[in-house]
Amino acid sequence: MARFAQDKIEELRERASIIEVVGAHVRLKRAGRNHVGLCPFHNEKTPSFSVNAERGFFHCFGCGVGGSIFDFVMRIEGLTFPEAVESLARRYGVTLPVASGAVGPPAGERDAMFRANQFAAELFSHLLWKTPAGEAPRKYLASRSIGTEAARNFMIGLAPAQAGVLANALKRRNLLDGAIKTGLVRREGDNLRDLFIGRLMFPIRDPQGRVVAFGGRVLEDRLPKYINSPESPIYSKSKNLYGLYEARQTIGRANRAVVVEGYLDAIAVAQAGFQEVVASLGTSLTVEQLRMLGRYTRNIIACFDGDPAGRKASLRALETFLAAGLLGRGSFLPSGFDPDTLIQQRGAQAFADLIDKAELLMDFFVREEAAMARGSVEGRARAAERVSDILRMVTNPFEFDLLTRKASELLGVNEQVFRTQGRKPNRVGPAQSTSNQVRNPQSLPAGDAVAQAETGILMVAIMRPELRAEIAEMPDVAEFKDPARALLLDGICHLTADDGAIDEWLAERLSEEERSRLSRLAIGAQLDDPDSARALLKDYMEALKRHRIAREIDVLRRSVHDAHDEESAARHTQALIALRRRAPNDDLA
Repeated sequence: MARFAQDKIEELRERASIIEVVGAHVRLKRAGRNHVGLCPFHNEKTPSFSVNAERGFFHCFGCGVGGSIFDFVMRIEGLTFPEAVESLARRYGVTLPVASGAVGPPAGERDAMFRANQFAAELFSHLLWKTPAGEAPRKYLASRSIGTEAARNFMIGLAPAQAGVLANALKRRNLLDGAIKTGLVRREGDNLRDLFIGRLMFPIRDPQGRVVAFGGRVLEDRLPKYINSPESPIYSKSKNLYGLYEARQTIGRANRAVVVEGYLDAIAVAQAGFQEVVASLGTSLTVEQLRMLGRYTRNIIACFDGDPAGRKASLRALETFLAAGLLGRGSFLPSGFDPDTLIQQRGAQAFADLIDKAELLMDFFVREEAAMARGSVEGRARAAERVSDILRMVTNPFEFDLLTRKASELLGVNEQVFRTQGRKPNRVGPAQSTSNQVRNPQSLPAGDAVAQAETGILMVAIMRPELRAEIAEMPDVAEFKDPARALLLDGICHLTADDGAIDEWLAERLSEEERSRLSRLAIGAQLDDPDSARALLKDYMEALKRHRIAREIDVLRRSVHDAHDEESAARHTQALIALRRRAPNDDLA
C-alpha cells in the first residue's frame, strides 16, 4: 500500500526548492538552464554536477549519480524514501497524513518520544558544561584526551546524580509519556525512576539527527560500567549506528566508512581527523547496520582486535557483510590496543596506516583457510568446500569472478570447480530475496542497444505522462528483452490514484542505472516538449524493431540450415528474403 498520496508529494515538490536543498551541500552556479557545481558524491576538480530547478532533478556526468530531490536527500543523508519525504516535509512545513496501512506508532506518539529524548539530551548537556556537577566528568574526558569541541559535537552530557530529577522535569513539560515509551523513565508502582543516574551520557542519533536512544557510562568503580536505552518504537540497536549522523556527509565525500566498537573510540577517531567513523551498539555488526552504511558507501572498514578472538570475529563478520551485499574490509589492531589508545600512544598516523592497509575480509578468509590446510590434499579439499560455501553469498558477478580466481590461486584448486560449486544453492547465510529480482530490471551492458532503448522508453513514460497511453499501445513494447523492465513500464503506463505518488513507486523499483539514465534525460532538452519526446521515442522504437527483426532473421536462418527437405528449406528461404526486405537497415541483411 502506498504511504504517501500524490497530492502531498506534489505539494512538497512545489514548496521544496531542489536548488536550496542541494545548495546546502554544494556551491552552485547558474549555467544556462541548469546550475552546476562540484559533485558531493565523488572527488572532482572540474564541476560535472548539474541541477535542473524546473524539473527538480540532479545528475553528475562524472560518477553517474542522479535523481529527484528525494533521491538527493536519500543519498546525502542515507535515508529511505519515506524518511526523506518526512525530512523535507518537516523542513518546509508540509503536513503528511498518517497512512491507514502504516506500521508502528502514530506520528504524534513518535514525535513525543523524539521530543522527550531531545529534552533529555539538552538537560544532560547543560549539567555537564554549565554546572559544578560537571567538573569531574569534564576532567575524565580530558584524561581520555577528548576535547571540548569533539565532546560537544557528539552531544556528550551528564545524567543527574539524584533519582527522579529527569522524570520530574519531563513531567512538568508534558513529555513523560514519550520518555516512558523510550525507556528513559520507568514506572515502579506509583513512583517514577530515571534509567540513567549520575552517568556520562552519549546520545545516539538517527541519520536525521533525532535522538533515538542513549548510552550511559559510570565515572566511578561500579557495575554495570555501561547501560543503554532499551529497544523502543523509535530505536533498535541492530538498525542504528553511533556517530552516523555526525559522519554521514564525510562518509559520502571520502567514499569510506570506518567501524569501531565503542562510543569513546568513535569520538577519539573522529577527533583525530577520521570523521567517517561510526560505532556498533554493543553487538556485532548486523546486516541492517551494514545496509544502512551501504547507502553512503560500499567501502566499509571494520576494526578488529589483532588477537585470535579478533581474527575469528572478522570471519564471522564476513558472512554478515556478504548477506548485506558488501565485501567489507578489515583492519587488525596491534595486540593490547583499541583505536583510542592507539591514537593516544602512537599518533593519528599510526591509525591512518592501519586503515590504509585494510584488506578484503574475503581475501583474509581464503588466506586463513589456505594456511590451516597446510598443503595437504584433504585439508585443501575441506578448505575449498568452506570457501565455496562463502562464495555462494557473493551476488555481484564481477566480484565473484575475481574472488574465484584468488581462491583458486591460494588453494591450488581448479578455478572452474569454484565457479561450479560457488553457484550451487546457498547453504550459508540468509537466502537471497526474490522480490528484488522481480522488482528491479537486470543491469545490461551499457553498450547494449536494446537495453538502452528499453530504458529510454521507460524514462520517456516517467517524464511525459501524456504519452503513456500511446506508449502502452506500441507493439514492440510487449516484446521487451528484459521482462522486469516490461512489467515496470506497464505499471507506469497504468498508474492510478490508488497507487500513490509515482516518486515513491519508482524509488522502490528503479535500479541505480535507471535512476542515472532518468536524471540525465531530465536535465537535458530532449524531453522539453511532447514533439521532442515523440521523436526520441521513435528512435528507441526503431532500435527495438531492428532487434526484433534481427532475431526473426536468425531464427529463419537456423530453420533453413536445419530443414529436412528441399520444400521446407525453400519455404524458409522465401520467408527470410521477405523479412530482409523489411529490415530498417542493411546491417541485418
